[in-house]
Amino acid sequence: MTFSYTAKTGQAVLLVARASGDASNVDTLQQLRDSLVAQVGSSGKVDFEQVDRIEEGAAALNSAQYDVAIVNPAIPHTVEHSSKVLGQVLLALKPSGTLMLYELVLDVANGIEGLPITRTQEELEQQLKFAGFIETRTEVQPVSEAGLLELSEKHWKVSAAKDFAASVTGRVLTATASAAKPSYNVGAAAALSFGKKAKANGVVAGSSAIAPKKAWMLNVDSDDEAEIEDQDELLEEEDLAKPDAASLARPDGAAPKRKACKNCTCGLAEGNIVDDSEACKPTDKPKRLTKPVDVVNVKSACGNCSLGDAFRCSSCPYLGQPSFKPGEKVVLGGSMLFDDFMP
Repeated sequence: MTFSYTAKTGQAVLLVARASGDASNVDTLQQLRDSLVAQVGSSGKVDFEQVDRIEEGAAALNSAQYDVAIVNPAIPHTVEHSSKVLGQVLLALKPSGTLMLYELVLDVANGIEGLPITRTQEELEQQLKFAGFIETRTEVQPVSEAGLLELSEKHWKVSAAKDFAASVTGRVLTATASAAKPSYNVGAAAALSFGKKAKANGVVAGSSAIAPKKAWMLNVDSDDEAEIEDQDELLEEEDLAKPDAASLARPDGAAPKRKACKNCTCGLAEGNIVDDSEACKPTDKPKRLTKPVDVVNVKSACGNCSLGDAFRCSSCPYLGQPSFKPGEKVVLGGSMLFDDFMP
């Protein structure tokens, strides 16, 4: 693709390049700038910025100011544009703005010793996409041997420049890339539209007030529905009368009998007690006969009782007592009325 720098009237153009000490390079940039100024007219503008100043952070480009950005248009196109430079150029473009860029690339990914070029055509397109550009397109054209000789002598400072230029002829290409900025600006925000409906039931679409949903309703105006009965008319006078205490009493006048407790021990469950006053009360606890534990003659099931609390079971009768020899009676020394240690 061959770019023609034909700008429209009133456009804002950003020109980014490296103005080297080479007189031909400066003259080319000046002629290009004068041509663009004449094309955009008095209602447009053409600004120039050094690519090195953008890379170093010395120049900050304003957001969404330019319709077109022309980057590195003058030979020898020796600048390899970093993601920082491409990101700043993207920021400076208006939504749907156009980028035109020149850069030297390799034919294959294998690098060449002594050559500062590292990217291929595909890698340049990927770099533009990573920076945020869309609709990226590139075309390449091999650099002539004379052009490579000039690059080797003036810019790359390669020894044996003639032999080096001959060895890399056909492998160094000039890439002409075009891309566009998306139709929105960096940092733009927009409200999402899902959930919004047209104005209904007195509620404006998108408002926070939501009409309550009706769980169900009867369509009384429909011809398919019968007339609804009044539930109060279905009741008789006797249905509304309250019952008196006499009607709720037992027919024989006997007091209600108590139910036996679970695990009953007083005889109420077997029918041995006729009078409920003789039955136990629900709050009474049944007495349990407990057999005293013979702590002295007890036989250990685990064999660890004499070893101490660290080895005893949770139900061991010797818990809290010191260790002892098996078969020996545990005797606490001293008197319980006095402390074991006296001051």
